[in-house]
Formats: sequence, C-alpha cells, structure tokens
Amino acid sequence: MIENKTRIYYENQDGWTEADYNALHRYISKMIEHSKDSVGSYDGRIRLYEIKDLDIEEMTDETKVLLYCSIMSQNPALIDECENLYKLKTISPLTKRLILNPFKRTGSAIYRRYNVLY
Repeated sequence: MIENKTRIYYENQDGWTEADYNALHRYISKMIEHSKDSVGSYDGRIRLYEIKDLDIEEMTDETKVLLYCSIMSQNPALIDECENLYKLKTISPLTKRLILNPFKRTGSAIYRRYNVLY
C-alpha cells in the first residue's frame, strides 16, 4: 500500500494557495491521463495501481472534487473500473469556489458544476 502521508492528495490543505491547489490538480490530471496507457506503458501501469490504491475517505472535499472532475473530463470509465472510486459518484459541489489559476476564470463544464475555476 502507498504511504498516505507522502502523497499530495492526502496532505492537510490548511493555508494552501491557488498555486498549491493548481499543483495538486496537475498531479491528479497527469495521473488520470497516464492511467489510460496502462496496457502499453510502465508509467501507465504504475499510475493505474496508484489510482486503485487511493483512499477516498482520507481526502479533503477539494481533492475529491478535483479527482472526480479530472476523471470525468479525461477517462469517465475509470469510475466504474476502480471500485475505490465509486464513492466519488456521490460528492457534492464545493461550497466555496476553488480557483486554481487567478488569471484564467473559465474551465470545462464539469469543473464549473463543482465550483472549480481553472
């Protein structure tokens, strides 16, 4: 099992800035992107193992929303392929808007639906 305390998606986010959340989003996005390559590439297989090992309960609401939006915008089938991701289907939009990039105030519809701008 991957050590929870060493992964950005399990960190305490008190005092995080837009840049910190943007870094988290980039990490999650790359993880999802590379998981599509799980058949042919070593990195893709490693990323898929990492995704299957995620403990959703240990994540903050912001991380859950970023993970869900990344999955839905890049590889929606992943939610049904990985049993541990089922809980993401019931998440709610963030109560406070999360801005990942202060210079860009748009984003895909799934992100806007969950109150995230990047």
